[in-house]
Amino acid sequence: MRRLALAALGLALSAPLHAEPQAPVSRLGIAGIVTDPALGELSGLAVSRLAPDRFWGINDGGNGNRLVLIDGRGRVLRELLVTGAENVDWEDLASFAWKGEDWLLVADTGDNSGDRKQVSLWLLPEPDPNGKASQTSTARELRFTYPDAPHDVEAMTVDAHAGLIYLLSKRTVPPILFQLPLSGFDGAEPLVAERVATLDRIPQPTASEIERDGSLSRFRSQTTAMELDCTGLNFLVLTYDAIYRYSRSEHQGWAEAIADQEPARSSISLLPQAEAMALDQGCQHVYVGSEKAPVPLLRFRYRPAKPVQLTPVEH
Repeated sequence: MRRLALAALGLALSAPLHAEPQAPVSRLGIAGIVTDPALGELSGLAVSRLAPDRFWGINDGGNGNRLVLIDGRGRVLRELLVTGAENVDWEDLASFAWKGEDWLLVADTGDNSGDRKQVSLWLLPEPDPNGKASQTSTARELRFTYPDAPHDVEAMTVDAHAGLIYLLSKRTVPPILFQLPLSGFDGAEPLVAERVATLDRIPQPTASEIERDGSLSRFRSQTTAMELDCTGLNFLVLTYDAIYRYSRSEHQGWAEAIADQEPARSSISLLPQAEAMALDQGCQHVYVGSEKAPVPLLRFRYRPAKPVQLTPVEH
């Protein structure tokens, strides 16, 4: 296993990043190698707001309701049981400040077969990264449905300043952006997510590309994670082969901004199944992780379309 990890590292260091003009990221290199089986199916990653050099990770369905704390090199530091939560298919994780506290939000929104009548979000106070507790405070659940049909969703982010949760469908072409209110955790009844926009300009592989690159390449444009940056004016979308950046002005909503926008794009490679992405606390770097450990934890320099504030706003 160690030999495989070193081979992956060598491959990663030798491979260039294919950056287009105005690309959302530029290549820095490898932050580390994730080897611990505790993150063998990493599906979500979020920076700790209480310890800037730490990240929280989650695994997808079948791996228990656990939070995993790692350092910036991908080394596992501790694991915590998320009290009161169930992991049907956890797919993304967000950290944000809201109402004077620091929070984590887990998206239990995976639905490979498209038959879940309801899906859930789990909200909990961020645990102390330096603490010794073996479990978290009790998580609160927001149950919801979509307005049209079930969707497999692996990408979620939070705009706490606007009080909104964003979710992005994976298997629909084009991907559909939905939103829910953060205040939804105060109610007992399931909510219906509101459709915001479709991401029409994420390119899909052509028939000739699939024939050339193999049948698995037909999945490469599926969305697996998303992040809102410190300005709230840019959001990043991760697919299996690229990072996209969408931007808006302070006076635009996302529906208007996305409608006429060609997203900036940076190709990525090296990861067998890129499914996790996080900005660091200052929005200077983007970290991308994968399932199927041991794998590299990639780190890129973030290039926003709008200047990033030195003091991040709450989101």
